[in-house]
Amino acid sequence: MALIKCPECGHQVSDKAAVCPSCGIAIAGNPDIVAPQTVAKRETKKPHKSVTIPVVAGVMALIIVLGGLYLYNNVQDRNEVDAYENAMACDEIAVLQNYLDMYADAPQAHRDSVMAHLALLKKVDTDWDDAMVNNSRQAFENYLRMHPESVHKTEALLKLDSIDWTLASAADTPEAYGKYLAAHSDGAHIDEARVKMEKLEKTVISDEEKTKVTSVLTNFFAALGNNDEDALTPTIDVVLNSFLHRAGATKADVISYMKRIHAPEDITAISFRTNNDWKIEKIDLGAGECSYAVDFSVDEKIVRTDESKETFSSYKVSAKVSANGKITDLNMKRGVVE
Repeated sequence: MALIKCPECGHQVSDKAAVCPSCGIAIAGNPDIVAPQTVAKRETKKPHKSVTIPVVAGVMALIIVLGGLYLYNNVQDRNEVDAYENAMACDEIAVLQNYLDMYADAPQAHRDSVMAHLALLKKVDTDWDDAMVNNSRQAFENYLRMHPESVHKTEALLKLDSIDWTLASAADTPEAYGKYLAAHSDGAHIDEARVKMEKLEKTVISDEEKTKVTSVLTNFFAALGNNDEDALTPTIDVVLNSFLHRAGATKADVISYMKRIHAPEDITAISFRTNNDWKIEKIDLGAGECSYAVDFSVDEKIVRTDESKETFSSYKVSAKVSANGKITDLNMKRGVVE
């Protein structure tokens, strides 16, 4: 038997009593009446349950927070490494500067490497600006030598190509175009250079050709001075395009001229001397044919019985000679007279 509190009036009563002697409420068999030991047990369990749940919840929350922080820091570290590797592999100043701005707390070794790379890129850009201002072959060659893998490499090579082509075009010789082709096997003007070189090579005058052209003109003037028809006629074409500015002149016209200059009775001798100032241009006529345009000067000396008359003249001569060594054009203009 045990004493309990009446659930109605609170007075102590035996748990075996049928009713409470104070208020008359039923005691024995009343489901609302709990034995003291049972209540004690329940009272000891309640505090245990109320403390455990918050603790467990707090621990779980802490684990979640720490796990989140770990994952966040891990992602941030990975992002920094990726950004660092991208910056070091990049040649754009803006990308490197962006890394330095975004990752102020990055490992110092990473920041030092990026800053060194950035300084080099800025130096490359400064040297490029200097080369562009100078705009010479030597400036671009020096730039490529100092920065062989620069982002401006292709542009520098194009600049060199353009400069060399300008020089070759200005010289306009087979040698100049050959030099361009040797330096720029994949240049922007290789096709044009080949065409021009091939065309010019057809107009290059060999020593043999020069001898042939100068000999026929020298022989013409020698025959003209000697009044030698037999020596004169082999030097000229059957019909000349122009002789002393007369179109369609024949051999007979040329011989007639020779006779006229020797006709005066006071003239005892005439001689012509070429001055070796030949300017010869080879003209490509196509189909393997060519001719030669020649400019030179010749002096005329006249021996007279009347020395008061003219005894010396100098002429500028323009002539054309065919590939078979015949004069097809010959015009003279009086120059210095002594």
